[in-house]
Amino acid sequence: MKLKSRVIVLFSALVLMLFNIASAADFTANTTQPVLTDALHKLETMNNRKVLDVIQGNNSTHKPIKIMFRNLEVLGYGTCEAVTAKTADGSLVILISSNYKTAPVEAVACLIAHESVHHENTKTYEEEVRAWNTEVKTWISFTEVNPSLKTADSKLVKRLNYLSKLYKNDGNQMTTIAGIIANNPAYSTLKRS
Repeated sequence: MKLKSRVIVLFSALVLMLFNIASAADFTANTTQPVLTDALHKLETMNNRKVLDVIQGNNSTHKPIKIMFRNLEVLGYGTCEAVTAKTADGSLVILISSNYKTAPVEAVACLIAHESVHHENTKTYEEEVRAWNTEVKTWISFTEVNPSLKTADSKLVKRLNYLSKLYKNDGNQMTTIAGIIANNPAYSTLKRS
């Protein structure tokens, strides 16, 4: 009887593992870069459907959003961690600073979550606050599951930890972060609703 029980348990585990592999989303329409694919899978494991739906085509263009690492300084965005831009064919692309290729994939996933909000392309202060809110909440979710992420030696992790601290100090509100956005010259041209 013990052998039969073991076989059933092993078979069940194999079926479950195959189901998980089969149910994992295919992100080849978004990226071919392994770090970015891993970041998208991390969002999937956190069940961040809203971000993933936007990335996969439930957005203002109705097309999957391409995601890639780029040297943003060369493109004139040297002070940015990531940007969302419209391409010539009207689709969207998220460009993440190539400085973050070695950052923890969870931190990169937070940038993707932030940039996913910009599919709305309203170019408003309110949209930017929503994007930062999405980013910080995503980071908090990741670090609740894996607190050791907070200690990674990465400029991006230090930034996310700082934002998380501000958010928590404000009673899980965006007050201080919204002020930082309002006073940042990079956002000075954003419209106010």
